[in-house]
Amino acid sequence: MKKIKLYLEYQCYPMWIYDEVGELVDNNIAIELENDSFIAKALDEIQETYDSLFEDNEVNFEFKGFAQEQDREDFLRLVNEIVISIERKLSNKYKVENKINL
Repeated sequence: MKKIKLYLEYQCYPMWIYDEVGELVDNNIAIELENDSFIAKALDEIQETYDSLFEDNEVNFEFKGFAQEQDREDFLRLVNEIVISIERKLSNKYKVENKINL
């Protein structure tokens, strides 16, 4: 079965798609989800939030993290909602793995 992993890398889309043998196929939204504006917007928000947790300038690149624990909890709640939404839509084609843990 194909696999979708939700995984965060700085300035990379948070959805990683693998084929049946475990080879990376794409680092973008699955074709089946392109027209789902809720999931697409939430994935963009997840990545934008994650990228904002870094200081990235000519002098320094470092992970700062969330300013407040509540912000972190809200972020992880959104991630879990999206995982559930993706599983509902694609469980017949993909195994969905949540690799996001901050």
